[in-house]
Amino acid sequence: MAEYSGFDDWFEMPGGEDFVDVTDVLVAGARDMESEEVLLMDGFTLMDAMSAFEIGEPRLDSGMILEEQRRPPFDPLTPLLPEEVCWILDRSFACEMEWHTGKTLSQSVFTLLFVHHLPDINPEYLPPEEFEDPTRPRWLITVVIRAAILGLLKCCDLAWRELSKNRVHDVEDWQGEKCDVSLLEGVNAEVISRILDMACDWLRQSQFPETQVAALCDRLLLRKAILQLYRYNFLNDTAQARVEIAASLGLLHRVRGSQPEVSPGSPALLAMDPYIARRLPNFMPIRVTELPSQDKTWDMLQVFLEYWQEVVHLVTSPSLLTWEVAGALRFALRRSVPPPFHRSLVQSLFFDNNAVLGSHQLGWLVEHFYEETIGIPYTTILKAIERSTPQPEMASMRDVIERRIIKIMIPHVRSNWFNPPRRRRHLMKDVLQWHQLYDMLLKDIEHYQPPDERTAQILRAIPQAAQLRRLSTSREIILSGFQQELYAPEEKPIAYWYLTRILDVHIGCIEDLLPIIPTDTPTFCELLFQAEHLSALQMISTTLVALTAASITSPWHRISLNFLRRYKWVFKTEFDALVPVKPEPDLLAFPDSLKQFLLDELYSPSASLQLARDILSHLAESPHDWVGHWAPDRREYLRSLAEACNNLGRIAPASLRELAGFNLAPLKWIPDVHPWIPTVPS
Repeated sequence: MAEYSGFDDWFEMPGGEDFVDVTDVLVAGARDMESEEVLLMDGFTLMDAMSAFEIGEPRLDSGMILEEQRRPPFDPLTPLLPEEVCWILDRSFACEMEWHTGKTLSQSVFTLLFVHHLPDINPEYLPPEEFEDPTRPRWLITVVIRAAILGLLKCCDLAWRELSKNRVHDVEDWQGEKCDVSLLEGVNAEVISRILDMACDWLRQSQFPETQVAALCDRLLLRKAILQLYRYNFLNDTAQARVEIAASLGLLHRVRGSQPEVSPGSPALLAMDPYIARRLPNFMPIRVTELPSQDKTWDMLQVFLEYWQEVVHLVTSPSLLTWEVAGALRFALRRSVPPPFHRSLVQSLFFDNNAVLGSHQLGWLVEHFYEETIGIPYTTILKAIERSTPQPEMASMRDVIERRIIKIMIPHVRSNWFNPPRRRRHLMKDVLQWHQLYDMLLKDIEHYQPPDERTAQILRAIPQAAQLRRLSTSREIILSGFQQELYAPEEKPIAYWYLTRILDVHIGCIEDLLPIIPTDTPTFCELLFQAEHLSALQMISTTLVALTAASITSPWHRISLNFLRRYKWVFKTEFDALVPVKPEPDLLAFPDSLKQFLLDELYSPSASLQLARDILSHLAESPHDWVGHWAPDRREYLRSLAEACNNLGRIAPASLRELAGFNLAPLKWIPDVHPWIPTVPS
């Protein structure tokens, strides 16, 4: 190597040549560090450190192509048979539905490669073909597939616009990253509809068999119908909306009856690339996912279309009661959470641009808040206040109270279309707001001097509107804890115990209000129903306190800490400046309450469950006309609750004396079977 002695002179080592080995220094310093501790210099992040070993690591390097992932290049103008085009159109619906389940666009819609080749299949930019295979004409791609892809992207654009209104939350509920791919934001939807119609005209004038023409046209018309539903203003013409939805479901039924199959070597298969994300700009590493099967896709699309029917029922029910019943029953019946798009749409339809349900002013919320909660029209309340106002007239808090009601009610109703964890967190905040309103109303009515007993009854009822809301919200928080499997075994008896106390106060409020509410009003019917329903729920909860009390084995200090953490929503310091909350969250009352309860020799857990079942079964057979379209759902909920009582009653002891021999092991809390009550294996 002597002849190369001057070789290094041609190249300078970056940073010079006076490097010193500091390995020993780093090893010595690492001995003083805690496990999993990381030290980073300014400007050097953990991401930079990970990049050192990211290249070539399949789990981290999204650009690394393994041998089994290699694919032939995609040519968007490769001739296709009608059944292959039909298959691609079907998979486009699968891509769309997968995005609506919460996947990213790069995992779903953008895996359809025609999305990225729209300029290449635009017939206006292509020269005419001299020798065209009549079984595989190019216009199947440049006219039919292009129209379907344009419709798909426009549907995604309209959905994206609704989803981005912040009614639902990006990343948490849906994925809004577009990866710099156009969703045809600047193209009018009406233009896309005309392109879809034109594609159908091409097919009808073709020489293809009638069955193939019908299959392709049905898919294009289904895409057009879905595009129309995305554009539709459901507050304007609900009759036409029902027609559009029925037509879409009819087209879907026909499409399901003609599902094409493609051979393993078909060029149509190359139109789908699950690894497209590696070629798109992303903010986070993207995991490759598999699209649902076509049968599952049609099932998802049917549910998607049917939920538009529920949207129509909601907008034709201008009542706070029915909106809240509709939202709450979906959780109580353990139904799947609606797609984020529909949850956002419902919230927008309820309140948007300073209007309730599109046409009502904000005062509508105040009027219906009182009338549908305590059964007294707001005009009657204002007259009672006017008759009771002392002279000289004092400064009124009416405007402040009205603004407070509006501020609470809008997100409260909307919360029924939040995802379950976010809904629970929102309800926790609501408890304080309802109690603040209750305190404000109590202090306000103290200044009035009612001239007669009827006026005094009305004034006393006003704060109960906020009280009832707080109690029902507290009940939902506790029950949702079971549904979301938040409680440890030893927390469950305390949760049931606190629930019984809340239900006791709630039933008392209802019983105080019923005598002053006209019996022919929906509010009276609802409060009467709730009085019986909550009584049955209280019987179930009381029994479960007794059955599960033996699961409390931790020290009292640990139980107290868990209680403070679990019920922090009612221990906020803001409550200290308000009237005391009823019932008080007093854990110290639990041991004495449990002890006195267990000494009741006349109490029978099995008989209590049977009585609750009889009440619920009776309610399930009673009319529920005042909740409209959701009456069957309410009956289903009541029957489910009655059935849970019946199953639990099979193993419940006949008296508390037999409680010592009761085995807790068979009790299983399975939210998919029942959200709140333990299941007993048969």
